[in-house]
Amino acid sequence: MQTVSDYLFMASLLMLILSFVGGGWRYTGVSAYTTDLYMQHDPAKEFKRQDNAVKRYFKSKLFWIAAAGIVISVILSEIG
Repeated sequence: MQTVSDYLFMASLLMLILSFVGGGWRYTGVSAYTTDLYMQHDPAKEFKRQDNAVKRYFKSKLFWIAAAGIVISVILSEIG
């Protein structure tokens, strides 16, 4: 039972990393603050873009499957 829990935890952790790198945080362009310092920019737009990236990550099914796998593996390790 312990080995199943360990493998489930490692697979879920790998899925969590892959969902972070590949799914949730897509490249959305270089920030305007780093490219053009002389023009005025709307900070609200920048924060909204960042918030959308965070919301998209937490709406990802792969994230929730990985999180559930980690929780199940912890429960299995406590039982066995």
